Amino acid sequence: MKNKLNLAILSLSKINRQHVQLFFVVLTLAMLVTGVGAPEDGGGSTH
Repeated sequence: MKNKLNLAILSLSKINRQHVQLFFVVLTLAMLVTGVGAPEDGGGSTH
């Protein structure tokens, strides 16, 4: 039982690391597209 738990935690952390990296890449791309990180200098599409 303990071995199965350790194996599950090990595989979960491996998958988690990849998912976290993928999440940050998608988040960064989304922020670039929406312009969240860009300063508002009036050069973008403002209302």
